[in-house]
Amino acid sequence: MHLQIRHLYKTFDEFVALDRISLDVGAHDFICLLGPSGCGKTTLLRIIAGLLPFDGGSLMLGDVDLSAMPARERGFGIVFQSYSLFPNMTVAENVAYGLKIRKEASDAIQTRVEALLDMVKLPHLADRYPHQLSGGQQQRVAIARALAVDPALLLLDEPLSALDARVRVEMRGEIRDVQRRLGIPTIMVTHDQEEALSLADTIVCMNQGRIEQIGTPKDLYLRPRTRFVADFVGQSNLLPSDWVRAVSPHHMTTRPEGKDDAFALCIRPESLHLISDANGEGRILDCGFLGNLTRIQIAWKDRTLTAEIPGFCGYMAGDAVTVSLGSGAWVRA
Repeated sequence: MHLQIRHLYKTFDEFVALDRISLDVGAHDFICLLGPSGCGKTTLLRIIAGLLPFDGGSLMLGDVDLSAMPARERGFGIVFQSYSLFPNMTVAENVAYGLKIRKEASDAIQTRVEALLDMVKLPHLADRYPHQLSGGQQQRVAIARALAVDPALLLLDEPLSALDARVRVEMRGEIRDVQRRLGIPTIMVTHDQEEALSLADTIVCMNQGRIEQIGTPKDLYLRPRTRFVADFVGQSNLLPSDWVRAVSPHHMTTRPEGKDDAFALCIRPESLHLISDANGEGRILDCGFLGNLTRIQIAWKDRTLTAEIPGFCGYMAGDAVTVSLGSGAWVRA
């Protein structure tokens, strides 16, 4: 295992920021730390980077104990939300900075910089300064600079949050492509579940300083273990056990043993099936067309549920429908 974190603990005064975090990062993994503001994901990233000390636990890179190793000696590449480019340096000089600090040969630096600028599709902007670049271009430069020193680990701190929606989608694909080509283990912090689902090999979903669930994007979406994960990762209908027993008793056969209030059934909106029926017990409350899908609010059996249908649908508020629950996952309530 490339990076091993065991029982990592961090407090600020009496506030517990990280509560016994354990995590493994493989040699080629793309890991996303996902969670709301204040959940501890950035604190964890900064500890890994060496920018913050920790109070307990262990942090190992292979056989090397990182606990007392300063950030500059860890050999990690870091990309911040704000890019942090040197404003008085050109694009090429920014990318070359780490190599010059290491006193690499000039010819080797030039070759490396040219290769990286080709990789991030900016060879024509080598002589420009950061203020002459768009946000997406600055982010590409920041990534190239982080990669220049052949980092043992690439750390990305919400690198796309300052970009507009279209550029963010483009940059997602480019970051993933670069990571796959180079095979560098990468840890990315994000609060955007769509980013995590589209980029990560493994998502680490965090809440209040703890890990709620670790798994593939498919695992967290289709098989969430807790109410928090089901609610945070994608849209969901969370249904109490006693309600499910009355409405769709066959779903109860898959529920873990325990009290009713200990579990809820997570039904994703695309697994809620609707059929137009003048005598149906469901009633359409609202339809929102989102381009690739239509999101529908339905009143049914004393609850309001959310369904999603690909593309445009002909339903209108007030329409009667028959509703059936598709497959779902039981989560700890």
